[in-house]
Amino acid sequence: MVKENKVPIATIDDAVKRILRKKFELGLFDDPYKYCNQERQNKELSNPQHTKIAREIAAKSIVLLKNEKNILPLSKETKTIAFIGPMVKPKRNNHGFWAIDLKEIDSTYIVSQWEGLENKVGKTAKLLYAKGCDIEGDSKAGFQEAINCANQADVVIMSIGERHDMSGEAKSRSNIHLPGIQEELIKELQKTGKPIVILINAGRPLIFNWTADNMPTIVYTWWLGSEAGNAIADVLFGDYNPSGKLPMTFPRTEGQIPIYYNHFSTGRPSINEDKIYKSAYIDLPTSPKFPFGFGLSYTTFQYTNLKLSKQKIKTSETIEVSLNITNSGKFAGEEVVQLYLHDKAASVVRPVIELKDFQKIKLEIGETKTIKFTIDKEKLSFYNKDLKWIAEPGDFDLMIGSSSSDIRLQSNFELLKN
Repeated sequence: MVKENKVPIATIDDAVKRILRKKFELGLFDDPYKYCNQERQNKELSNPQHTKIAREIAAKSIVLLKNEKNILPLSKETKTIAFIGPMVKPKRNNHGFWAIDLKEIDSTYIVSQWEGLENKVGKTAKLLYAKGCDIEGDSKAGFQEAINCANQADVVIMSIGERHDMSGEAKSRSNIHLPGIQEELIKELQKTGKPIVILINAGRPLIFNWTADNMPTIVYTWWLGSEAGNAIADVLFGDYNPSGKLPMTFPRTEGQIPIYYNHFSTGRPSINEDKIYKSAYIDLPTSPKFPFGFGLSYTTFQYTNLKLSKQKIKTSETIEVSLNITNSGKFAGEEVVQLYLHDKAASVVRPVIELKDFQKIKLEIGETKTIKFTIDKEKLSFYNKDLKWIAEPGDFDLMIGSSSSDIRLQSNFELLKN
């Protein structure tokens, strides 16, 4: 571009000068390797404060998808636990795709899921292990060992999912079912009649319909990083009550993709499974397997007393929204309260529902707190056909819920013409 006289060389010189100035300030011309300090690296990797935060973040990232028989949290009086699956002992998979891939790191600071459970139960419970099968492949050579292992236990924890390099940059998959024969191993273990907890490790939503329909307890752990093992053990035994919510929609099958909660309105919605000449599939529901914003807790929460400060506002005004959240269960816990809006009519088509705000609140058993949100012009605005960020007058639906498909409280209001 300089040769074509589109950019003056002075502009290039100025950019280079700024970069060189910073290198001088950092002392890199005196010592190019000034910040390559092995001693400092080792110190930071073993910093207990960093470890503590990594463990907390990992625990908060876990999403509880099912807990129908209240198998979780596990009793600390549990005597024998069978820990089965291809994700139990490997360390690298816990780090996911975007991590430095050095063999020596595996043995230094990544806590495997097996180690995490060992750390948690100590000598109070007997841990049994069987791999069962590989993440990929079709060999069932380890099935019988896994079945024998399960038969000896009071509870079975099965850790399955994607290998660390199966999701990430340049890692698209046309088939996003559980890889290999992992789900077949689950079917065999179910026959033992033992209570089973499924841990699913992945970097994307996976399809696991049989497991979702037949297993009462499912925990989506994603890839949790260096403290994965300890964080998973914290959640399994109730030292941390899971509070994570799904940041995307989980499909029933690949044919539903793309699937997302904030899709546009359609002139022919499918209502009450009426699918004739409607926007629907003839062979499965239009709803996802697990919706955006979904995530369970070991406790339950009640939503009550929704109030709006106004029912009509001008663009210069705001609405104050308040509601009460009560912990109605048997454990202290955190809930992510989600506020959704629907613009009922506009100059361009609008989504059926849009997340506009959320708050995470911690409640002790029986405790009630008041949550407040503010609705202003910004939350009501969108890009019109001219790509201008505007708020158009009209009616809006307001929805408060625990997920995009679990709306607990509803109201409406109107944005007036100025």
